[in-house]
Amino acid sequence: MMRTRRQRLAAWPVAAAFASVLMVGCADETPVQEAQDEGTEAASAVLGETVTFENEVTEVHGPNLFTVGDEDTPVVGFDAAAAGLEDGDRVEVTGTVRQIVLTDVEAWGGFDFDQEENNYLVERELDLGVVADDVQPAPEE
Repeated sequence: MMRTRRQRLAAWPVAAAFASVLMVGCADETPVQEAQDEGTEAASAVLGETVTFENEVTEVHGPNLFTVGDEDTPVVGFDAAAAGLEDGDRVEVTGTVRQIVLTDVEAWGGFDFDQEENNYLVERELDLGVVADDVQPAPEE
């Protein structure tokens, strides 16, 4: 059966939507990064929200801080070293999106950051990060 040009064109949005759903699992950006990339309004909308996402550990900075994703979203409040997390591990993170202000981050969880963690957080001041409630190995695909 021949499809008309209109039928073929109408199928494109459906195909594009399906493709975008498939790519979500492969994304290297975190929801936090996506919101920051979209601008102030999107970043404000996600601030204070609980998020859950899977991504790759890019660097373990110390006992209270590691980063995930393409642009190194900070995740604080989980002892990655004690859990045996290493760079390249895939994890599922659940936590609250917060703006990074070192004194505020320390107060939220009573964290005592080491010097490397302090330096990193000062460099990222006012960026968004995640205060972790839970971090688990990502399920195998």
